[in-house]
Amino acid sequence: MGGMATNEPSTLREALRRARGAGSQRAAAACTLWALMLVGACSEDAPGSGKGQGAGGGIFDDIGGVDDSGPLFDVGGEDVAPVDVEPEPGAFGAPCKGNGDCDSGLCIQAADGKVCTELCVETCQPGWNCAAKLANGTDQVFLCVPLFVSLCDPCNDNLQCNEEGKSGNVCISFGAAGSFCGVACDEVDPECPTGYSCQSVVDKKSGLTSHQCVRTTGLCTCSRRAVELALETTCTSNNLYGSCVGSRHCMATGLSQCGAPVPAEEACNGVDDDCNGKTDDFAAGVAKCNKSNQFGSCPGKVLACEDGKPVCDALEAKPEQCNGIDDNCDGKTDEGICDDGQDCTIDSCDSAGGCKHKGVTGTKCSDDGDPCTNDLCNEDGQCAHKPVAGMVCDDGSICTQTDKCVAGTCVGGNTLGCDDKDPCTSDACDPFTGCTHSPASDAVCTDDGLPCTLDQCQDGKCVHKANEGGACTDDGKPCTLDTCANGICTHPLSSGGCDDGNPCTENDVCSGGACQAGTNKSCNDGQQCTQDSCDPKQGCQHSTQAMDFKPCTAGAAECPVGFCNGGFCASKANEPCETKVKVDLCSSVKALGTCTSGGKCVAKTIPEGYTCPGCKSVCIKCGFLPICLDLFFSSLP
Repeated sequence: MGGMATNEPSTLREALRRARGAGSQRAAAACTLWALMLVGACSEDAPGSGKGQGAGGGIFDDIGGVDDSGPLFDVGGEDVAPVDVEPEPGAFGAPCKGNGDCDSGLCIQAADGKVCTELCVETCQPGWNCAAKLANGTDQVFLCVPLFVSLCDPCNDNLQCNEEGKSGNVCISFGAAGSFCGVACDEVDPECPTGYSCQSVVDKKSGLTSHQCVRTTGLCTCSRRAVELALETTCTSNNLYGSCVGSRHCMATGLSQCGAPVPAEEACNGVDDDCNGKTDDFAAGVAKCNKSNQFGSCPGKVLACEDGKPVCDALEAKPEQCNGIDDNCDGKTDEGICDDGQDCTIDSCDSAGGCKHKGVTGTKCSDDGDPCTNDLCNEDGQCAHKPVAGMVCDDGSICTQTDKCVAGTCVGGNTLGCDDKDPCTSDACDPFTGCTHSPASDAVCTDDGLPCTLDQCQDGKCVHKANEGGACTDDGKPCTLDTCANGICTHPLSSGGCDDGNPCTENDVCSGGACQAGTNKSCNDGQQCTQDSCDPKQGCQHSTQAMDFKPCTAGAAECPVGFCNGGFCASKANEPCETKVKVDLCSSVKALGTCTSGGKCVAKTIPEGYTCPGCKSVCIKCGFLPICLDLFFSSLP
């Protein structure tokens, strides 16, 4: 370290703390640190010139390997934490976006994002290494840098696992899954993160052996840094046909699947199916092939491969003919050509290549499944199913005892009786097993004569449960409750509602065992032409005679003055009224009139302003031409 004294680390850290001010103080502190560490000359630039002070406010902004780019992804959260507790903002290991966020003025990339670091002399906290970096592109300083930035990143070369100009980390092969970065470790005193162990690894390119931090379980996952850089590794897909090469890369959802094609048996298709570097390389006369058309598919062997298409020696399928040859290559000869679908003919090819169908008589033909028919070939070569009557048969049911054929059908008779006379069983007959007696529940069974028990079947047994609280024999009194209590029919007094027999009262209630009258019942029917009353024997009465000829309000809007007549309100005739009269096609005017008994207002006077000489009704003046409407008002005097 250029002859630096052993007590210089503490002096450097103290000088760094004093360098947190702004302007000339920070520039002066930076010069002091450069002098102590590099034994070099301090810049004489004036305060505020910007030299030694980055845009982010840190004292070292241009340090090789210290990047101010965006945030990076985490390597599965498996880096060794620099401290046991969350560091304070700006302190060593605290998250940062730029140098100005750190007390030291140094923000550096780590696997889980950018964090604050510090100057060092020889050692750093666990998981960090004291490494030389370039400041301002020329001067060298020593910083604490994370050890495991590239650990478990996808790779294809050792250079991808090391910083520029560095070595020691190896790109380790994990077989078909690809290769991933290790980080050099000391086998005696390893400092691998949790989930990793220091293992002996052979470099696949150089053949040299070294110790690397290697993941102990599972495959590596993509870190933020790996995703942002879209790091990838070569992978393979292997099976009995060969090995195909592809790649997999880091993306936002994680490490992609291997993009290598699956090796397949070499076929004549212009493709290297087994990935051996050769196309359509197979032995002629060994590979199988088929020629297919609308008649069938004939097998053969591949003689050669031309332009990615096989040359097949198979025959062309043809329609089946009567020639003793399997023309359509389905493994059958002359099949179906002469079959007429009849059981009672013998079908064959004749010597001329045609068909012949020889009829047979009296032989058994297709069974129709009916035991009451006889299935035989008749004289015309057809299969006949002649009904047989009176024969004993079996309808397949145990529940019938005497079965016989009737008009070609097996009819069962003499049904098996399955009633066991037990009310607590459900009796039925299963056609395969016979009579069944399933235990029944909830059915009524034999009455035990007691009024306060429930006689019901339960799981096939007649039980007599106490009907506690249930109704029992009515004693005929309206103000007693007829209920079972402790197995006895009791009649306690009721305080509920009752009926005193008077239709003119309602809400009657029991009191002291007697029914007391409630409130008087309202008999108002809402009709203005009925007289409402209540008769103690007949109930509500609605008399219409008592209201006849009394005034009321009729339902006619123009003639509301009325009188009662038979329970209805009729408009009173000759009462003055007011109605609307149409004076032209689009408008009307009000006119005085008189009511009819039907409730209609008839105009009797001519509205003011609508008269014409000699006109007794409405006069419409359209311009200078008056129009008399006497024709429409013929009822006017």
